[in-house]
Amino acid sequence: MKKSLYSLTLFDDIVEQIDDLAFAQGTNRSQLVNDILASYLGIKTPEQKIHSVLESISENMAGELNVNHTNQNNSIYFGKSLKYKYRPKIIYMYEFKNENDGQYAVLKISSRTQNQNLNALFNDFFNRISVIEQNHQQPDCDSGNEQTNHKFVRAFKHAGSIQRDEKNLTDYLTRYLKMIDSAMDHYFDSTEQDDLNDRLDSIYRYFFNN
Repeated sequence: MKKSLYSLTLFDDIVEQIDDLAFAQGTNRSQLVNDILASYLGIKTPEQKIHSVLESISENMAGELNVNHTNQNNSIYFGKSLKYKYRPKIIYMYEFKNENDGQYAVLKISSRTQNQNLNALFNDFFNRISVIEQNHQQPDCDSGNEQTNHKFVRAFKHAGSIQRDEKNLTDYLTRYLKMIDSAMDHYFDSTEQDDLNDRLDSIYRYFFNN
């Protein structure tokens, strides 16, 4: 949705209550007024759509990943302990970025471990996933993929665009998170390396029907 600047004449008492409510909700006057008007007219704003998508992803992942936090700034965190010695913590974060070409989802995966061997395994895993995505021509594999210091970032400028149908957007982001989480579990559980790429590819195809 495009935003424009409008001039309105409002009662001071109303604006004061709007400001108090906006502060309590962690937003601003313009956004709250926009949300109130959208709700009255039965229109869902991009921010409301994002919140709905993140809430649905949280529900879809219940029982598989722990929801650490849902922020007002269009992001959600999931955490888990990896099945590896010392049980290192893994953080998955979905956030929505706003750029000139619109709002879209970004997945960030990280771990706080300082273990060099484990970090090397993370890098190897993310490299394998990136190659699999390129082989299957995943629509966003070349748009905003960053992999530095055992961290993985995937920007879904196409598949994760807020312009997509809400159900399809939620379904895609849920499947991607389940795919990469399942692949990571399999990677660290595996004792054989010979056909590991084929097995990871099978997991990818299971979730994306390729």
